Amino acid sequence: MTESASVQHSLPTWDQVAALRDFIDGRTYAAAVPTIRLNGEPPHVPNSALARVAQVNGALYEVTSHLCRRLYDELESGHPGPIAQASWDALLTITAAWRDDPELPGWVNGMLPVKLR
Repeated sequence: MTESASVQHSLPTWDQVAALRDFIDGRTYAAAVPTIRLNGEPPHVPNSALARVAQVNGALYEVTSHLCRRLYDELESGHPGPIAQASWDALLTITAAWRDDPELPGWVNGMLPVKLR
């Protein structure tokens, strides 16, 4: 394991969730570009590297979307609880993969899990 256990941080604002979602989605899309097929192109060969990349990117997009929806619902309730905290911690854990990305919003760095050596 390369990351330490999650440390609880205060919950984000709606805008911070949106910014982090957009950042993760942008990175997911950039990685998926080689897998995008134009209309009429045949599907990727099953179990090929491109098919696996497309599956992983789709899964990451779905997980991120689910976490953001849960977090938005919790924030909107006015009484966010453990689900909100767990969702936020999970989004930060996903984001840690891009901790050195120059386009990562600056406010995120101090919230990322500590990288163990």
